[in-house]
Amino acid sequence: MSSRTKGLAKICVAGQVVAVTVAFWLWLSVCQRTANLPGLVLSKYMIFNAVLVIGIVTAFVTATNNVWFSQRSFSDCQRAASRQTLFAVFLMILLLVGERDQTISRAFLFTMLPALYGVLVLTQRFLPPFLQKLSFGGVRIQRVLLAGSFGNVPKLQGWLQSKERHGYAIAGVVCHDRPVGTINGISILGTLDDLENVIIDQDITQVILVEFPLFQNFLAHYAMVCERQGVRLMVVCDFERALRHPVTMFEDEGMRFIALRDEPLEDPFSRFSKRCLDLLVALPVVLFVLPFATLLVAILQWRFAPGPVFFRQLRSGLQNQAFAIYKFRTMYVHNPDRARQATKQDPRIYPGGRWLRKFSVDELPQFLNVLQGDMSVVGPRPHMLEHNDQFAQHLRNYPVRGNIKPGITGLAQVRGFRGETKTTVDLISRIESDIYYLENWSFTMDCWIILRTIVQVVFPGATAY
Repeated sequence: MSSRTKGLAKICVAGQVVAVTVAFWLWLSVCQRTANLPGLVLSKYMIFNAVLVIGIVTAFVTATNNVWFSQRSFSDCQRAASRQTLFAVFLMILLLVGERDQTISRAFLFTMLPALYGVLVLTQRFLPPFLQKLSFGGVRIQRVLLAGSFGNVPKLQGWLQSKERHGYAIAGVVCHDRPVGTINGISILGTLDDLENVIIDQDITQVILVEFPLFQNFLAHYAMVCERQGVRLMVVCDFERALRHPVTMFEDEGMRFIALRDEPLEDPFSRFSKRCLDLLVALPVVLFVLPFATLLVAILQWRFAPGPVFFRQLRSGLQNQAFAIYKFRTMYVHNPDRARQATKQDPRIYPGGRWLRKFSVDELPQFLNVLQGDMSVVGPRPHMLEHNDQFAQHLRNYPVRGNIKPGITGLAQVRGFRGETKTTVDLISRIESDIYYLENWSFTMDCWIILRTIVQVVFPGATAY
């Protein structure tokens, strides 16, 4: 939750910067036409534009209490906009006094201030709710289940309701001391013994324990249940007892939590930067590489295995929801077992298909999945639905990898864990890499993985078949 709040704040500030910059140059254009400003030097005005932006960002960064997302009253927006305007004006005056540049129109700069204040008030008021709906709708909505004793639920309810605009919806509560009824309008869905069944039946994506369990084995059980279902777990606690699992601790508006892991991509600003990288990579591939690759594959298939050029299959995606993945067909049309993993010298693969698979040409149509938003360029490889069920039986935390979008390539692949999963050790190595990526994502890590993937495409390893 903290990641969502902080990331949304960054995006809002970025939106303010864009809005202020647009307003600055529009007002300059108006003044130039109406007042015929003498000696207009664009480079000078660009410097003042940059100073205004620095003041706005500095005011936000240095604020001790940003109320954008907990209290969005008009008076709060006015106060925050006033602070940002004062910072911007202070820096602008310093620049004017230091430069003593008479080519800059003072009339323009100071008539710009009311417009600046108005833009900041409007963006403070209307930009956060718009971005909240944009960032946390659809599959990003978290269905939250509260768990614990009856008496401790109300103290968390108010805080959680304030987070509804961040995409959190209270689905209900399970109590160990009351099996039926309601708590302040929240339905009791069962006891703690029913936790896993309620998670499945109610499509829960996040569980919050409203109290730290008295016995560690209870908490370990809840953690195991949530990991097995790919559900996030948070615990309201006093940090006096240890979990049998690596944890991350954070505070949000006075409430302290323990979660099972950090997830950098819960930050919408991080997701935005990752999406920009996806588009930057996918668009050129789809426009300039995929058409020629499709022609090449069509010729190969015409020669060795006539039939559809593309192969469409259901795979597990974000939040472990199924989506249709696209690949170039590399097997004969009459394939007796589509769910079986490809093996070395697999008789189902036609001669040209072996070359396509070795150099990962068959994966190129997945850039269409990236443009559609079902996949990312970098992320855990999406497995077939049948394999998901098999793998989850061996690793209880396997479904956790579904908390982020699947990728065309990933950390596991550049570490050499690609292709056929022959043993449980192979599976564990791959999943450990996927979860490490989920917990430690960074923009530079994505760039590094992409570069490593390019090298591996040119010089494929022994498991590329």
